[in-house]
Amino acid sequence: MCKTFSSFEQLGQVIKDMPKVESSIFDVLSNKQSSETAKKKAMGDLSIKIDHILSRLEAKDFLYGVNESISDYNDYCRNLAAYLLMCPNGDKSARVVVVLEMLLENMAPTFKNELRSLKKAMSENGIINQLGFSWADLKLPFFADKFAVLFCKTIVSAQAIPQVVYVDREIIKEVVKEVVIEKERIVEKIVEVGPKENPDYFGEETQHIELKSSFMEKPKTAKYDNQRIEICRKLCGFLNSDGGTLYIGVDPVTKRAYPKQVGKEYYGVEKDIRMWLTNYTVYQRPINDIATYCDFVKQQIHRIFQASNPETVSLFINQCIHIQPSKRNDNVAEITVLPSQYCIVYLNSVAYLRDGEECKEMNNDEILVRRQQLKNISKEVRLYDKLEKAVREHKQAILYRYASANSKTVSDRRVEPFEFVCNGESIMCYDMDKKAIRQFKLSRVSDVRVLKDEWKYGDQHVIAKTDVFDWTDMGVRYHICLDMGLRAMTNFCDIYANANKEMFEHVGNGIYRLDTIVYSLIPVKSFFLSMADEITIQNTEDSEELHRAIREFVLQYVM
Repeated sequence: MCKTFSSFEQLGQVIKDMPKVESSIFDVLSNKQSSETAKKKAMGDLSIKIDHILSRLEAKDFLYGVNESISDYNDYCRNLAAYLLMCPNGDKSARVVVVLEMLLENMAPTFKNELRSLKKAMSENGIINQLGFSWADLKLPFFADKFAVLFCKTIVSAQAIPQVVYVDREIIKEVVKEVVIEKERIVEKIVEVGPKENPDYFGEETQHIELKSSFMEKPKTAKYDNQRIEICRKLCGFLNSDGGTLYIGVDPVTKRAYPKQVGKEYYGVEKDIRMWLTNYTVYQRPINDIATYCDFVKQQIHRIFQASNPETVSLFINQCIHIQPSKRNDNVAEITVLPSQYCIVYLNSVAYLRDGEECKEMNNDEILVRRQQLKNISKEVRLYDKLEKAVREHKQAILYRYASANSKTVSDRRVEPFEFVCNGESIMCYDMDKKAIRQFKLSRVSDVRVLKDEWKYGDQHVIAKTDVFDWTDMGVRYHICLDMGLRAMTNFCDIYANANKEMFEHVGNGIYRLDTIVYSLIPVKSFFLSMADEITIQNTEDSEELHRAIREFVLQYVM
């Protein structure tokens, strides 16, 4: 993997003196007075460069930081972005978007959470038609930080799914985003439609919407035998396509949610609970409300997909499938499905693809194209997958070549992993050599091997407290109070998974105060020295010790 940086400022500083990329192609394409012949030639040259870039970055043996330099990455980003400006809906645009996102995540990993959340919102709300950056941005020596912010700004097409907004408890309004073309300029216009008369109406089935009456009982006219397998087939189609939502408890004929009860008959989710699941003995607790019903459905879906995807199920089941009671009706369960990012999903050895209102089996060409769109599995994802198995099966594991910031050593650790923390970036383990609970960052682990040995110290698996700097409570505590400028506060929240803006008190004049207990002064000292011009240490009972640690470091390594 390539060298990563803790902020865009650091990355920009590293490449400030790099040679400028030859930009004649950009000059020709961005100049309105360029002749059609010159533009056609420049576009041909750019297309050739794009083919070369895609072939390099999509190769299975490609490793960031080994094959190319940072200046190469910058050149790749600019050319990919230029192609999207000229051909936002070209035959290679989908591949270009995927590769460009991978580049940005590897060049600026601290931005990946925000980038992914914006991508998620974009995939849920519409189709990419135009990316939000200009030709001027492409001429900067390094534009990835600005481009990453604007990358997910998009105009949503008229075919996008309407967004349903809940207002004043009872009134429901539908807001539809339209695209209007005026003099070759795409403009976004908000059109507000009046309140719906019937909030229980869930609409027609589409590419992104599926309606089911029950999770347990198939309709009498259905040609298939197993309702649960049929629902998983629909979910498989969403996973291998653009995602979607499946509603349980909605009449596919009337498109409306079932009432819980009419006379002595029960319908929808309520029928599943009363008629099918009250005596279901496999589940670990009684299913007597819609919340436990959703948990049961998630468990069943996990079990069904695991049978066909034993090695990859953890890459999509929790990340892409979310089940919850519908906010629109308390007799409807809602399954939201995001596209699978790292693997193709199978059901009974068949990969399905959403095709309008139906699902179809994917042919070899469609599987090949889908594989080209998938992300490479990063080291952290591979390690998470192995450790998740160890946690689930109560197995011991070896963390190979763990680089400890505390002891400043690199060594193998035999552990009993039992809980992920810090948004999955770290894992709590019982360290069998030190006989104590320790927190390990996945980014500092070279590899993981899950052992056959069962846990021996399960009774001691208690999550130790961690501070805002992700350090584990080792019995020593320090009271710190830091006043930060906006840039320092924002950078702090980007670096540390346990940090958020709500922890800070705005004390005025653009100053944000962090007043907290930490379990080590080492990370506090390091962060202060990285942005000393933006941070002021306020007096506490331990502030003098923090000052002493900073002075000793500066005298030893700087002066």
